[in-house]
Amino acid sequence: MATAHKFKVFATGGADAPDLGHHSIDTVKDGKNVRINSRDVAQATGDHSGVQIKPNKSVDGTGGMTGLEVSPRFAASMGGSDLRAILADPVLKAGSGNLSGSVKGVEVNIDFGISGTRTITGDVSAFETFLAVPSTYTYSGKLSVIKVRDENIKKWDYLLNLQSTGVGVLDTTAGTYSTANGFLKVRIGSTDYRIPVFTGVD
Repeated sequence: MATAHKFKVFATGGADAPDLGHHSIDTVKDGKNVRINSRDVAQATGDHSGVQIKPNKSVDGTGGMTGLEVSPRFAASMGGSDLRAILADPVLKAGSGNLSGSVKGVEVNIDFGISGTRTITGDVSAFETFLAVPSTYTYSGKLSVIKVRDENIKKWDYLLNLQSTGVGVLDTTAGTYSTANGFLKVRIGSTDYRIPVFTGVD
């Protein structure tokens, strides 16, 4: 079995140098990026992962953990075109070659194991969003949590695909629901629609 190679990056000095602050890997020329493992993978069997980031907190305490922080920005008074924090773009080049599995833009697996006695005070969420934008801006488009763009060649089959009725987010209890207690706002094309929600079973 091949031996994994490890190296540590310090601000200055050798392997035992004190921590002098954050460490940076920067490109010198604008328009160029930092590329990691962007190469051909000549591996016929077994899975391959391009980049792995697994910080492990090994001392008990009160601080939090963030695996990856991405915050691209425009400086004050600077304009441009698009601003994207993360672009997930799985690609299949034209031609033959079948996949026996599935294709996923983003997969979120929350893994706590199958035992333990922890207490989690806050919510557990696969996705959480918070809109922190000023009302003084001019927004020509719409502000939405999820946007489904027009089809390129093939249309989507479903907005949501539940693997079964037992996933916990579906209630199949029958009811008349003649009066809604609220609505979720949905925009389709240039028309606003509402999906009714109810506080209980009629």
